[in-house]
Amino acid sequence: MRDERHYRRMLDENPHATINVPLAASMVYAARHGICEPADRGEEWAGLVRQFKATYGENLDAEQIRQEMDRAHDQA
Repeated sequence: MRDERHYRRMLDENPHATINVPLAASMVYAARHGICEPADRGEEWAGLVRQFKATYGENLDAEQIRQEMDRAHDQA
């Protein structure tokens, strides 16, 4: 299951990873809603993709995505 814990564990196990924008959007979506499966990738998810591409380019580092997930989790 692709829940917030799953994604945070990925970051913990790969602290120097580079995360592509679609994966980053899934991670933040999961932080907001608890889970992000392929069926959840609708307009909100697509908006996150556009936002991250505009802000970060094609990739985010692990610290950037942690900050985005923390912010999304706090807002949820």
